Amino acid sequence: MVQPPRAISIPVTDGVPSRLDLTLTQPVPAGTLLRLKANSATMLRSLAITGVTVLGDGEGAEPATELPFEQRYTWQAMQRDWVWHIRTLSMAVIRALEDLPKGTQVTVYTGPTLEGPDPSGATTADLMWVLHLGKVATPDALECTPVADSLGICFMAGPVDHLEAVLKADGHIVVQHFDAYGNPTHPDKEARETVALGDRRRLVTPIQGACATPVIGWEWDDRDSASRLRGSVTDEAGRRATTNALPRSVDGTPIYFGEFHWHTEVSADGQRSLQAALTSARDELALDFAGPADHLFADGTYVHHLPIEQAEICRRFDEPGRFCTIPSAELSGRYGHANLITADFDTFLQIIKRFPHELLPVWRESHNSYPLEILSALCPEGRAVIVPHHTNMDSSVRAEVLYKDGRPFWCAMHWPLATPLLRQGLRLVEMVQNRGAFESEAPDVRWRVRWGGFGGSVQTALMRGHRLGFVGGTDNHTGWPSRLAGVPGYGGLTAIQSPRLDGGSLFASLYARRCYATSGARIVADATLNGFPMGSELVLAPDDPRLFQIRVRGTVPLDAVQIVSMGVVLADLHVEPDSPDLDVVWEDDRPGRPLQDVVYYVRIRQTDGHCAWLSPFWVDLVA
Repeated sequence: MVQPPRAISIPVTDGVPSRLDLTLTQPVPAGTLLRLKANSATMLRSLAITGVTVLGDGEGAEPATELPFEQRYTWQAMQRDWVWHIRTLSMAVIRALEDLPKGTQVTVYTGPTLEGPDPSGATTADLMWVLHLGKVATPDALECTPVADSLGICFMAGPVDHLEAVLKADGHIVVQHFDAYGNPTHPDKEARETVALGDRRRLVTPIQGACATPVIGWEWDDRDSASRLRGSVTDEAGRRATTNALPRSVDGTPIYFGEFHWHTEVSADGQRSLQAALTSARDELALDFAGPADHLFADGTYVHHLPIEQAEICRRFDEPGRFCTIPSAELSGRYGHANLITADFDTFLQIIKRFPHELLPVWRESHNSYPLEILSALCPEGRAVIVPHHTNMDSSVRAEVLYKDGRPFWCAMHWPLATPLLRQGLRLVEMVQNRGAFESEAPDVRWRVRWGGFGGSVQTALMRGHRLGFVGGTDNHTGWPSRLAGVPGYGGLTAIQSPRLDGGSLFASLYARRCYATSGARIVADATLNGFPMGSELVLAPDDPRLFQIRVRGTVPLDAVQIVSMGVVLADLHVEPDSPDLDVVWEDDRPGRPLQDVVYYVRIRQTDGHCAWLSPFWVDLVA
């Protein structure tokens, strides 16, 4: 049986450790090359090695001897040759200057990397970094024979810094406690909190040992009036939080928030166990649904797990009416990254079983394209979808992830012209994630579009005939659904209008594009066109009215609400200063409005910079 590594616990507030001590479990001859190896890309990105000594400086010990080391495999260097070094995750290679007997202490001095004074990996709780020491034949050798017991570094959440509160579609309020870095944490003592909704108050004692406490039983008759209500919570220390508005659409359909694009240790470059991630999603982060999108290969396997193992774990967390798990996986290629999402895990596994014979042969030949057509053909109509993400950037623009020939490791999506086969499975696109939004070709910081000009934007896809609903995610690799590492608050979220909180209903709404993306805030929004819900395809005569009804309930005052059509802002609707709410009816009555293939969507920006993008409407004209 493999023994777990010896672990030390470090509060996130302490940052990265300054030294780590390892003890040799076998003698090491002079001249031996030793590799210090990380267990994850997160560790490699966040922890720098500044020195290595042997024998230490304890009482009665020989003076410390500094060992020469070559830190050739830094995060940046590893990315330039990702396929090779993802398997080694080498932090440094050192050479023993003399014979080192069993029991020799090896002290590794560390510090934060140059990526920032507050590296994300050191401010996210429940990460387990593991440092390995092994001997290798050459610095580039893949195999590494352990010569010391592994040392684990476990980061713990800090004390309560602030509160958050979520109002659910069923009227429940969930009170949450977070540390200064946005990690869920629990109060260290019993302290009552006041929860309010409208003119009703309730004193609540948080559940001991829990990061979140549900407060149930809020009822009201007039949901239209209630749509403007926000709950609040105040603790005895004076900390206060306000909830989102009641998540209901204009017609009363519940709106559920969650995310299905995050990675765990099932991915080669992910962290945390799948069980821990789903527990956090359900019990700490107040999500209604979640699903991992771990990196799946074209032969239908993960690095260390089988798809059926992942599916069985997810199934155990599926509780219709309370929390749902969404089957999903990421398929990354040179010319595109996309997630497979299915209605249920049986469909998920059935599709993956077809990969070795139907996808893998094409994948091996797809050097200059992404096999969207093959993936779409694998999706049973109404049972599975393909969701491209970070479509309008490549791996060189921020992290400089390059091949040895200097070309990007991954590139922007090359959107083909839409075909009936593509429309079968290609029905959603990830509008926003931790890298920003991918709405337009030109960067626009107001709308979180940081990168552009690669021809892969969402607007380009729409103009090439793809009928895509909008979803949001994080693409985080720390195993924390909906969170950005080391940053308070949330990353991208998907909002789904669904009559019930169960997997089948949620997927049916996703397939119908009754969904929208937010950058992390639980903005409650809805829009209809001629009474049809977002995501609809309408067939109209040229002179038929086009009447939009739009409702927005923000989490802070609104800054802009716009209707975008054919890549331009068609209407910039008036928002009241200092108001988070908007109810408006707007008609496109332009005499020269387009006469075919018209697409509209609503986008929202708050004064805090958070945004939302509602899935489009399509209008096909008849004579």
